[in-house]
Amino acid sequence: MRRSALDKRGEGLAGLLIALLIVSVVAAFAVPRLWHFGTALRLDGEAARLATELMRFRETVMTRQPVHEDFMNAGGEPLPKFELKANGYGMRAGGNVLFWYPLPKDVRLICSSDVSFRMTGDAQPMTIMLQSGKEVRYVIIDVVGRVRVSPTPPEE
Repeated sequence: MRRSALDKRGEGLAGLLIALLIVSVVAAFAVPRLWHFGTALRLDGEAARLATELMRFRETVMTRQPVHEDFMNAGGEPLPKFELKANGYGMRAGGNVLFWYPLPKDVRLICSSDVSFRMTGDAQPMTIMLQSGKEVRYVIIDVVGRVRVSPTPPEE
């Protein structure tokens, strides 16, 4: 009788070890995928926020009254400027920072120039790249001033 009790305890321990092994193998495959999924979601959110701020900037530029260079001292304000840096972006007008949004430490912004819209709403086409690890999102501004987010680079 004593031997069968020991055998049952051994079977329970072996079953527990096998269950832990199976859970470990599943976790080894699932955790990196979940980590990648979280990074992709965070990057999507940052790209959407940048696109929203760019659309807001476009509206700001479009609602400004034109300032002629001969009347600069007559109280007209120069157009605001949307600045892009590797660690964040923001809007500046007349030397004053209107807002600045720093990006999370693991997200980089890659762009060759600052954004400019004309008072008609159209823009110089450009692509802004947000990168976190191997994940990349593109914020694309087209000729007519539309702003969109894409996981793939624009076609030339």
